[in-house]
Amino acid sequence: MDERTLQALSKALTLLIFRNGAVEDLHASCTLLDDAAMKILNKDVNNRFYTILSIWFNGAEDEVKQLERTLNFLARSFGQDWDGAEYVKII
Repeated sequence: MDERTLQALSKALTLLIFRNGAVEDLHASCTLLDDAAMKILNKDVNNRFYTILSIWFNGAEDEVKQLERTLNFLARSFGQDWDGAEYVKII
């Protein structure tokens, strides 16, 4: 995947998954998430999406395999007590 697409995709995912959800409601109603804190959070989430997408689409074989192992481990180890995911309208 080319760099421009990776950049656009990571920003779009940050907006659709993180920014335009519950965190925006907290930001709008809570002084704990001021504009400076939101800028830090948005940048961090965007960087993390970008890194995962870069490895997934363009990484060396060993990087992709390590990412797959990490994702599988996280899925098995964390969030077991979370409710199941639900489809939400985001677009």
